[in-house]
Amino acid sequence: MTLTRLLRCAPGTCFAIASLLAPLPSLADAGSAAASVQHSDAQLDAILTVRAQEILDRMKRLEGQSKDIRVQVVFDFGAGALRVYFGPGILPDDYGASFEDQHDDFRHSLTHIAQKAAPVKEIMFRYDGREIEAYFPEVRKEAEDAQRARERRSQGGHAFVSASHGYYYHHGWKKWVLQRDPYHGVQEDFITPEYADELQVWLARRGPSVVTTRPRSLLIEIPHPEAMRPWWQMAARYALKERFPENPKIWNSKGDRIYPTRDYDEDINSRPLMANHVGAGVALHLHTNGTDDASASGARAVVQPGRPDDLVLGRSILCYMKELIQSADGYGEFPVGGEPFQVDKGENRLSEMPSVIVEMGFHTNPVDAAALQDPVFRTASMKGVEKGYRLFREGKDCLPLKAEPIGGINLSQGDSQQVDVAFEGYPQYPIQLITTNVGCPPGWTCTDGRVHIETPDAKPSQITLRCENAGSAPILWDTRVVDDDGVKSPPVRHWVQCIRRPGDAVARPGAPVGVQAATAG
Repeated sequence: MTLTRLLRCAPGTCFAIASLLAPLPSLADAGSAAASVQHSDAQLDAILTVRAQEILDRMKRLEGQSKDIRVQVVFDFGAGALRVYFGPGILPDDYGASFEDQHDDFRHSLTHIAQKAAPVKEIMFRYDGREIEAYFPEVRKEAEDAQRARERRSQGGHAFVSASHGYYYHHGWKKWVLQRDPYHGVQEDFITPEYADELQVWLARRGPSVVTTRPRSLLIEIPHPEAMRPWWQMAARYALKERFPENPKIWNSKGDRIYPTRDYDEDINSRPLMANHVGAGVALHLHTNGTDDASASGARAVVQPGRPDDLVLGRSILCYMKELIQSADGYGEFPVGGEPFQVDKGENRLSEMPSVIVEMGFHTNPVDAAALQDPVFRTASMKGVEKGYRLFREGKDCLPLKAEPIGGINLSQGDSQQVDVAFEGYPQYPIQLITTNVGCPPGWTCTDGRVHIETPDAKPSQITLRCENAGSAPILWDTRVVDDDGVKSPPVRHWVQCIRRPGDAVARPGAPVGVQAATAG
């Protein structure tokens, strides 16, 4: 892809823009890294660096962060890796969810730009040339402790579902506030419990029992005594404090330390700590996305680096979210990422079981926001998460529903023939084989067909094609498999050549030619 196309600027202007960006001051470690990356493009790196600096300059500072901080970005085309190098002053006094959140704008915006040139597979951050664990060794210890605990424990049967955010007490402002701002009618703090309730239905119906943090049924009549808000609108840590007062390690992970966003950080930590406490077999954290780039769109997933099982789970979830969402009416082109981001996040890092952050869409994008508020999208996306997790548990790979090619056949007047419809994938039964006419000779009647198959054991899957009182002409059909969740395989085009045998009468107009429903077996 050319730089002109990447920047969406008029011919002759991009060179000038790139030339102006090229002499930006570089950080020493980023410069040496860029020199070692054979597939990096200097002009694209300059564009990404300017964008990162814009985000950084606008970013609200946490306690301990400097006002003047520099950043440089290198994109390795060959590895599909974005490398973000922060200069001195980026580190806050306290490591927590607020600091992790600051990285999301870089992740979303830089990925949105870079993936127009090549797929982005990973994003890496460095701080004055070093990993974050060099400054906050407790981050590595948390990850290592969780991994050791995971290796010791037997995986439980519960699925833990976390609806993100909610009201929390800000110790600096001395008031109760929501964790996210509203956009296009979406308040992430309030919409994620709707998705959690939906996911709980499908998980419980098809597999494991479910533990959730913020069900909307939670003490609706009785508000939180201090915030005076319904309990389901409160951040998870407060409900967990009520439920487990004797176990403050779940909801009071920061101990006696008081700083402005302490409760916010404790809320993030409380979700995986609760999953650990109940012995869950999986942790699924539901979010919507937000960035100042309104064009960023689609569903994504985040997993902890260095945990291969989580990566496989994240891929499975994205695979089947795509299958379910894009089968829903109106969402055939909705973007769903194919590869989870491997980014260090407390929700995943502290989990002692496979853990995935599922980001259903961008509330900052008006099209995504409309989708997020649509019950059709909500059901399809959560069925996709459920299916992705279920097939992960069964050890099955990503295999979207797809019908195999169907060969053409020749039929004489009055003849019929059963045709196998083979397919791959993991449909939810019962399924239907739907055959639709897409090419009927003038004056003929061509009848669509539908075959109902109740269980996977009812094989082979077949349709019956026939010609009645037909002359010589080809008829075109599309056949697809549709499962009980509404997943539709791409249509397979095939043909029937109706042949008039010697001595047959000429076909009369309106004579039926078509597909007859047949049972499988």
